[in-house]
Amino acid sequence: MNPKENINFIFQLNNKDRSGNFFVLFILSGIVFLGLAFLFVATNKTYELIVTILLAVGFFIMFNKIKPSFFEMLVTERYLQVNFYSVSSTVRNYQSVEMNLHQLIGFKVNQSILGMKKTLILSVQSRYGIADYPPISVSILKKNEIEQVAHVLNRILENNKK
Repeated sequence: MNPKENINFIFQLNNKDRSGNFFVLFILSGIVFLGLAFLFVATNKTYELIVTILLAVGFFIMFNKIKPSFFEMLVTERYLQVNFYSVSSTVRNYQSVEMNLHQLIGFKVNQSILGMKKTLILSVQSRYGIADYPPISVSILKKNEIEQVAHVLNRILENNKK
């Protein structure tokens, strides 16, 4: 998709506001844990400091395991594009998947870590056979948004069979 074109999207979904809130949570939690650590060092409270450090490490490990991400799916008459980046990092690693609609041959949504981590895997037909794109985190999409994505992808698959 050429970004300078005036494109009419058949379907467009993103979680920009929600992913922004998770990024703010990530930054603020770091500030809070750091502030508590300084407070406990200044007041010489060793046990509270140890508990705070353990909670912070556990929190950030879980946050990174779940991989909350910005997610955007754009569908035109011919193309499917998914843009995403992790909000559990201060460095943005923008990634994108783009394909012709007829290349899509399957998808699945996987859940792990007690249903908190959700990933979307897109399967395409390539000249070397079936290929899966790396998992795309959809952990912070709401249930109805994941259902919308699945519905649109199922419609694309139905149209590809015709």
